[in-house]
Amino acid sequence: MMKNIYKIKIIIVSIILFTACTGDFEEINVDENSPTIATSGTLLPSTIFGAANSHLNVQLYLTNQVMQYKVYRNLNQLDAYDFATGANRFGKFWGDAYRAITDGNESIAYAQENELNAYIGAGKTINAFYLAALTELWIDVPYTEANKGLENTQPIYDKQEDIYPKVLTLLEEANTALSADTKGFILGGDILFKGDVMKWRKMANSLRLRYLLRLSNKGSINAAAQINDIVSDPSTYPIIESNEEAAIYDFTGLAPNTSDFSLLTTLGGLSPSVRFVDALDGVDANDDADDDPRLAFFADKPVDPSVSAGPFVGVKSGTTREEAQGTGGNAGLFASQFTTKFQDNKGLLDFVFISYAEVQFILSEARLKNYITTSTAQMYYEKGITANLNYWNLTMPSGFLTRADVAWDGTLETLINQKWIAMFFNNTLEMWGDYKRVGLPNLVPGSLATTITGGLVPTRVFYPTIEQSVNSANYQAAASSIGGDIITVKHWYQN
Repeated sequence: MMKNIYKIKIIIVSIILFTACTGDFEEINVDENSPTIATSGTLLPSTIFGAANSHLNVQLYLTNQVMQYKVYRNLNQLDAYDFATGANRFGKFWGDAYRAITDGNESIAYAQENELNAYIGAGKTINAFYLAALTELWIDVPYTEANKGLENTQPIYDKQEDIYPKVLTLLEEANTALSADTKGFILGGDILFKGDVMKWRKMANSLRLRYLLRLSNKGSINAAAQINDIVSDPSTYPIIESNEEAAIYDFTGLAPNTSDFSLLTTLGGLSPSVRFVDALDGVDANDDADDDPRLAFFADKPVDPSVSAGPFVGVKSGTTREEAQGTGGNAGLFASQFTTKFQDNKGLLDFVFISYAEVQFILSEARLKNYITTSTAQMYYEKGITANLNYWNLTMPSGFLTRADVAWDGTLETLINQKWIAMFFNNTLEMWGDYKRVGLPNLVPGSLATTITGGLVPTRVFYPTIEQSVNSANYQAAASSIGGDIITVKHWYQN
């Protein structure tokens, strides 16, 4: 029964080198020629890191474009909703996420057998995160019969209405286990918080706030009451209260602990979108002094001398390659380009599970809708903006929070627009979830994208092609259950 958790695993040389070379990883002395027992300490790193890069790549190539942050002018198929071209990237995350959950399950089982509550809580927290990401991308996905290896290669698909409550349960159980812990991470392996149990609790409860808000349209969840329970009892349910406490995996920039994006040798053809420029270019596009400082941080002015002193120029989302490349006559010269600072400094871009800024925007919306009674929606909103600027080490301009395009006006539209800005490179997959939930920010599909979806913004991606062949019967049942394996099907939590 439980003996399978002690199964012998061969630790592949590359993994050993990975743990040895990464500054944030615990040092583990392993005989490379001998098998070793998989413990919670050896499993936790792969649980945390194993799917981070493929998750980030889904953001970089899918949700950053669907949510109209940027445009790949030369390779704009995903921007134009041709999601079949992204099958390999999406399939990579599917496999990596399930491997991370498998390692998480083994880590939890070992920890339960050995009464190691910190590892139980950490495993359940990470599993909840990746399970939520899977259902956010595909809706119904395997869970109860998944991760069993050769014991079951054709798992059934669980319904999203069952998956998200399981995510919430995992996070509540994680907080309970972590709060009862007395041993800490005695086996090492905590490459996220370096053994700080309280930060794991804050991550679990902050993620629970995120997913409760995601499900707040579903009366059966009673999300408002649960959000209030968390916020009104910080000793039982501590949450992230600063950038220093945020759940962010540090890519050091030293191989192999780097993001795939930082290793790109060229960003030719990558521009900010029209929407991104318009949202951050201030009241007067010709006056750089009133720009949001994040605009110049993420984008450069057009390089042609005739326009380089003028305003930033975005590229239309969801249009043809020819139109995108033809921006200003020649986009390479007359459109803004995306910054190369994340390639110049390979440790600058990290993997964000959940940020302090996101937590503040969650609380702002909860207060706006009277789910909670603490503080004010405006105060949480302004803390969210401030937190994001501080995260990128940017100075807030004088009077920034009172500017016409930033000032709090008591509307959900303003709140979500600033949250949209803050979520760039802070997990845009979750911003896509917010869009599906509230229909904000206002996104207008481009001319080519409109021909694919009839003017609708996509809600999901196609199931991996391997599922269609290896797990055909259950794939067909799942596709039928959600309304077809198409990219505009509504999620269970959507109105």
